[in-house]
Amino acid sequence: MHDITIRSVLAGMVSVIFKDLFDILYINLGFSGVSMIKVAAGTFITVDTFSYIGLLIGLFAHYIVGGIIGLSFTHYLCLTNKSHPILKGLFSGLVAWLFLAGMLLKFGISNYDPIDELSNFMLLIDHIIFGITMGFLNKMFVLKNSTN
Repeated sequence: MHDITIRSVLAGMVSVIFKDLFDILYINLGFSGVSMIKVAAGTFITVDTFSYIGLLIGLFAHYIVGGIIGLSFTHYLCLTNKSHPILKGLFSGLVAWLFLAGMLLKFGISNYDPIDELSNFMLLIDHIIFGITMGFLNKMFVLKNSTN
């Protein structure tokens, strides 16, 4: 696949999958956690009506946002400099956390807003994992031998 746009979107979506695996892990270990899928679904539906359809809505929204961030991140790398993609990915993950999990939730974009400290700390860890993964995938697969 030679199209850098498709690879960028896929890198963002795969980074979300990797982040979600950590969500599943620490929720199953008993840590207070929050499902970003529920947060994403809460943008469209109320939390008390959450069902399998709500889960699908949340999954689509969550992964589309990941794809958009992946595409934006790759273009950011191409505009600035392709060096240090993992460090820049970390920074981008932190920016996503600040604006998406922080500011937009506090403005009421979703009907599901975690307010406890541990859940919000786990969101921070999630976004760090997301950013590092996105930087790594860009380094290994997206920018490598790009023709476009």
